[in-house]
Amino acid sequence: MADSLGVKPETIFQLADSLGVNPENVLQFADSLGSGLKSLPMVNDLLGQDSVKNDSIAFRPPPGKSDIETTVVYSANDSMFFNLETQDMFLYGGAKIKYGIIELEAEKIEVNWVKNTLKANYVLDSTDQKIGKPVFRQGSEEYTTDDITYNFKTKKAVIKGIITEQDGAFMHGEKVKKNEKDEMYIREAQYTTCNLAEPHFSIHSKKLKVIPKNKVVSGPFRLYFGKIPTILAFPFGMFPQPRKKASGIIVPQYGEDATRGFFLREGGYYFDINDYINLTLTGEIYTRGSYGLQTRSTYRKRYAYSGSFNVRYNKSVTGTLAEDKPYSQDFWVQWSHSPQSKGTGRFSASVSAGTSSFSQNVNLISESYSRSINAQFNSNVSYSKSFRTVNMTMNMRHNQNVQTGLVNLTMPEMSMNANRIYLFKNSQKLSKTVLGKLGLSYSMTAKNDLSNAAKSSPSGYTVVNRGALDDSLVSFNPENFDIIFDRAKNGMRHSIPISTSFNVLKYFTVSPSFNYTELWYPKELRYTYVPEQEGVRIDTLRGFSRAGYYSSGASVNTRLYGFYPIGGKKIQAIRHVMTPSIGFSYSPDFGAEKYGYYDEVQINEKGDTRTLSKFEGFAYGSPARGESASMSFSLNNNIEMKVKTKNDSIDEFKKVKLFDNLSFSSGYNFAADSFKLSNVSMSARTSFLNRAVSVSFAGSIDPYVYILDSIKYTSGGGKRIYDHRIDRFAWNNGNGLGQLSRGTISLGLNLAPKSKKKNTQNNGQEQNGRGEGYDPNDLTDPNNPYSDPYNLEEGVRNGEFIGQGVNQYTAYNDANQYVDFSIPWNLRANYSYNYSKTGFEDSKITQSLSFSGNISLTEKTKIGFNSGYDIKNKEFTVTRLNLSRDLHCWTLNFNWVPFGPNQSYFVEIRVLSTLLSDLKLDKRSRTAYSGF
Repeated sequence: MADSLGVKPETIFQLADSLGVNPENVLQFADSLGSGLKSLPMVNDLLGQDSVKNDSIAFRPPPGKSDIETTVVYSANDSMFFNLETQDMFLYGGAKIKYGIIELEAEKIEVNWVKNTLKANYVLDSTDQKIGKPVFRQGSEEYTTDDITYNFKTKKAVIKGIITEQDGAFMHGEKVKKNEKDEMYIREAQYTTCNLAEPHFSIHSKKLKVIPKNKVVSGPFRLYFGKIPTILAFPFGMFPQPRKKASGIIVPQYGEDATRGFFLREGGYYFDINDYINLTLTGEIYTRGSYGLQTRSTYRKRYAYSGSFNVRYNKSVTGTLAEDKPYSQDFWVQWSHSPQSKGTGRFSASVSAGTSSFSQNVNLISESYSRSINAQFNSNVSYSKSFRTVNMTMNMRHNQNVQTGLVNLTMPEMSMNANRIYLFKNSQKLSKTVLGKLGLSYSMTAKNDLSNAAKSSPSGYTVVNRGALDDSLVSFNPENFDIIFDRAKNGMRHSIPISTSFNVLKYFTVSPSFNYTELWYPKELRYTYVPEQEGVRIDTLRGFSRAGYYSSGASVNTRLYGFYPIGGKKIQAIRHVMTPSIGFSYSPDFGAEKYGYYDEVQINEKGDTRTLSKFEGFAYGSPARGESASMSFSLNNNIEMKVKTKNDSIDEFKKVKLFDNLSFSSGYNFAADSFKLSNVSMSARTSFLNRAVSVSFAGSIDPYVYILDSIKYTSGGGKRIYDHRIDRFAWNNGNGLGQLSRGTISLGLNLAPKSKKKNTQNNGQEQNGRGEGYDPNDLTDPNNPYSDPYNLEEGVRNGEFIGQGVNQYTAYNDANQYVDFSIPWNLRANYSYNYSKTGFEDSKITQSLSFSGNISLTEKTKIGFNSGYDIKNKEFTVTRLNLSRDLHCWTLNFNWVPFGPNQSYFVEIRVLSTLLSDLKLDKRSRTAYSGF
């Protein structure tokens, strides 16, 4: 066998050692020639093994004999050929080579161990199709090529027909040179963010240099759509490849506004401060004098907290170019802070406040839909701390109506609650008795309410020292702070509830209770009749003042179950759960003179008197006047039926709720002189068609009779009704149960495919991406993504863009947001009918209708809308239509407010990738385009 090769086995090993070649490779090659050399006992002894059989062969050169620095692992599915003389190795069919962090796959690979090079290319099949194109990987980088030559020593490569991805961008090139710094020089190059083999758009250049993790530098280039060139050509270009964090300039948009003139807006600078916080400063300026400034900041500390802060100021100038231009100054503050629940302390904030005219004077086409239709804004900043037996909470609350200008501010509000203490819990004899269940707790609340609302006007008497501004709402600004602080309502309330419970007749639970409440105020009122002015002077006496009151009572409740078998083909049974409850409470008359909380005050020259409280209009009010011995009763019902499923092959049933809730409640005051029976309240809630349609009702019935006194007409044609209520039940007067004094009917419609409805909660609410519940019919709910079709403020609220860099600025500033095209369609509508009537007065009816939805015309095209209808004024409320089109690597968004004071439109087409975020074209109503 040795003669067949012309050498002895010892010579083979000596030759392999002198050439720096692994002897196993030589034997593998010899064996492929049928020499049988590997089976010789001498060879096995030299190798120290019985046989050599590897799918992948590892070659490690001896030290000092080659420039190859580490093990080379290679394999092939078809065959391998090794030339001992030239030290060339050829791999065929699914060839693979791994050298350190470098991996190469191709249909054919050639390796030269002397020159330290490898070559790879594809082969053509019977239909002249390329198969096994080389795929070169180096770390996280990957290249798909037609042909590649790589040098192990110099780490340089020459590549033909390359397609590679660099930080989200795709480079195509006919010929590429790659140096040891991984820099690439590409000829006949295409630069694009489209991941298709034939991209929808690209930038064509004769020469292109790619510096990884830094930039792409181009010579003269031209923009192509598909294979069609455009007129957009430039002498050179530089395309930065963003790191995770990067400060930089934000290029402004330019155009023309019909009322404010030409503009530059939303330009500024992005500050990458550190890993935890960033800051964006932008501004806008108009040729007719208007301007605005805005600062945004998002922050996040992992495992601790995250949040965002946004302050915006706008000066809007209207009218002509006259010197006395009318203008308005507006600002808006938004702050969101969300902590991670750990430890015993927790701080959170949700602030949205500003001037009442902000929404009217700011271009709302770029604002969220909820802001444009919402008049009520609320804020809350809270801190809570848990001690061993006590929980403490501090809040600052804000409530603002931008239509009326009313602002209510609670600063601060503090509460403290002690855990319930069972007095006889440790007594073994009493632990299971009534005394063993006897427990008490303590709670304290204190608050300071500020408001610019008018002072409450007393009824039935004249206040002689009432100020001129007391009857008016004042602007909430520093100039009026002295008036606002004078109207402040502050105080402290302490409560000590004591209760226990026990069972009677096994099924009835009795719960007696006693409650004591103490009120502390920093002032009290003194009333003095002034004969000269025929009125009452109200003086405020500063100093500590208190009032205490108590009540006692007991309640009895149980639960009754009814089961009505039907045994039909469709309906098996109806189940009825009733929860009756009866309660009794008693409290003395704290208006009595011995308590000192009320004064009997003369109010006119006739000597008429009025009982007035020393704490009238205070934060926690006054102890109640009049003795009360009341009994309350209520009945809650839940009715559901068991029906057979549509699958007849399986005898299964499901529960269908007829009424989620059907309740009645009222009360009776035994100690009252008249009108002892309270109004009867009732409510019902149900849904149909797998909760697609929901219906709810709430109302109140007045059980007493009204007597008409007179009807008078004013000079303007108005009508005034004079009547009074008498202590006689309506059913004793032939008027049925009484008069419906208040009623509300709400109808909700929520239609969507089954795949969409699977995301709903058991209570009919949906969940967004953060897992928070929202009402799909409430377009003002900030958790409802349908309130804003593009979720324009979502990124700011959640701090999602921390560390993303300047190129991410437009991700939450413009309408370039993710649209879920997987939902074919959905429709939501809500109708509310409200009725109220007192005595013989005309009934008051208000109705509201809101609706929204979207539909996917194709898999890539979606149309959505939000609107409502004012039934009283017979006109539509703020309406917004939006169109989204997924163009693969581009996106098209069209947003239109067709009518109303905010009538406007916005259309934009842009590249999805942030690498080319400035490659866009947008147009606003009455606005010149701002683009490339």
